Amino acid sequence: MNSLDRKLLRDLWQLRGQVIAIALVVACGIASFVLARSAYSSLRLTQDTYYNRYHFAQVFASLKRAPERLKAQIAAIPGIAQTQTRIVVDVTLDIPGLTEPATGRLISIPERRISILNDLFIRQGRYIEPGRGDEVIVSEAFAQ
Repeated sequence: MNSLDRKLLRDLWQLRGQVIAIALVVACGIASFVLARSAYSSLRLTQDTYYNRYHFAQVFASLKRAPERLKAQIAAIPGIAQTQTRIVVDVTLDIPGLTEPATGRLISIPERRISILNDLFIRQGRYIEPGRGDEVIVSEAFAQ
């Protein structure tokens, strides 16, 4: 060990409080990075699992007054694996207790639960019964 190495060790020993503080700051930074990366990975995995389980669509297209035969033409586009058409209408709702009218979005769903894309996760209740025109499925946030 030469004299410069001994001087370096002596200086480090004299500054041990600062060296420990710097080491702890670096360790906290690394721990924060690992924590954030783990949380991101977990959220990403959860999102991918949810999207796969409920067949969440990757591309959406909005059309006005499009004929149903257009579905076959869209399905023929290279890279399109599945297609499903739905009717989406925004409506004004008069809800007691609100000073201004609320805006609701009505989205059609298949009569039988054979949803190819964007399946529903029903937390409470049941799916609609075929042939009944007086049933709806409401989002939990809207119901509250």
